[in-house]
Amino acid sequence: MIRHSSILKRRSRKRVNKAFDLQLTSMLDILVIILVFLLKSSTASTTQFATVQGIKIPLSVSPDVPPDSLHLIVTPEALTFENEEIMRFVITPAEGQDAAAAAQDDHVNYQFNPQDLSEGGRLVRPLYDALVKARERSELLRAQSQARDEEGKPLPFDGVLAIQADKRISYDTLRRLMYTAGAAGYKVFRFLALKKE
Repeated sequence: MIRHSSILKRRSRKRVNKAFDLQLTSMLDILVIILVFLLKSSTASTTQFATVQGIKIPLSVSPDVPPDSLHLIVTPEALTFENEEIMRFVITPAEGQDAAAAAQDDHVNYQFNPQDLSEGGRLVRPLYDALVKARERSELLRAQSQARDEEGKPLPFDGVLAIQADKRISYDTLRRLMYTAGAAGYKVFRFLALKKE
């Protein structure tokens, strides 16, 4: 008899009230979580990469937007890093051709001044100096920032360099620029291209 009454009590406790109300607090929590997820996963770039007059940019069908990074522009005439010209190439025109026509030629020959090169001609000294200065400035800002990693240390330098180069650039020139950037602590290279419509 005692056992039978305890079963009845348990059954009465399990009955759900038919007048069930929807909890709006839980729904709002879900909506806030979805909103935060969407804001975090959206890609918004503050960097604007404008095309430079005088260079022919390669085309790409990639939908990716380039992330924020330091910007190196390689024209047939000069190297420009973060909107500051750091070095000029030596343009050697062909016989009977002036320098302006040589710069517009489809077979541009990027000639470095010998005094701008070191380490057996592999490292471009003015570019190296500019990249190291920018890296040190970034590391100083990160050290003063409140953002920290799990161990409480400043966030490490990411070493991303966006390269906007003329499509006529030679492999030898590009190899020297990448070697120089790698020696200065830049390990990720992003080559900019025009989006094909």
